Amino acid sequence: MDILKSQCLYSLLYYINVVLTNFIYFKGMFPTNHYLEEHEKDVPWDKVVEIILTTKNPRKLGNKFVIEKDSYYVLFEVKNQILFVINAKKSK
Repeated sequence: MDILKSQCLYSLLYYINVVLTNFIYFKGMFPTNHYLEEHEKDVPWDKVVEIILTTKNPRKLGNKFVIEKDSYYVLFEVKNQILFVINAKKSK
């Protein structure tokens, strides 16, 4: 049953990421040490994942991406098809 759930989740993530987020393709999503040490207490990981997966067109900033949504700010980059969350803050 877990394999079926994983396949469904992967299909959903693929659809959201490839079709909806302007072709930002990634196979995995991980927090950086900086996020874990400095920002996780302000913006929990589940909220960061929700923001990334429900945002259609993140703004490109050099080789990184920025999302400003619902009074949250999320900074991430994609390296070797892995998305790394660098920063997440609640806007004031």
